Amino acid sequence: KKDIKDLKAEYERKLEQLAKEKEEKWARDRKTFTDEIAHLRAQVATQKDQLASSLKDKEDVAALSGEKTALEELVEGLQIEVGARYDSGFQFALEQLKIVFPDLDESKLGELDALNKIVDGKL
Repeated sequence: KKDIKDLKAEYERKLEQLAKEKEEKWARDRKTFTDEIAHLRAQVATQKDQLASSLKDKEDVAALSGEKTALEELVEGLQIEVGARYDSGFQFALEQLKIVFPDLDESKLGELDALNKIVDGKL
């Protein structure tokens, strides 16, 4: 028969596993997005070079400019998505902290931010 301590320990293990799985997925997603952003930036640079070499042909210039704009918009969208996922993951971790440690001071948790830096053990 399990007592409350065992149940809490089991619950905490499960939460840690879920958090680990989430973090691994976010890491994979961040890598995917980062790789895609690098690839798209390379494509943008290529398009830019092609644009410079084909200024004589106005139709090509217009087409390449449109593609470049579309790629830049895609890169911007991916960067926003990466930031949103990062923030979402941080908020998810805070929610888990509130569940696992219900006695934590909520006002202190409110001071936490995904962009805070830790220097010499202080935020």
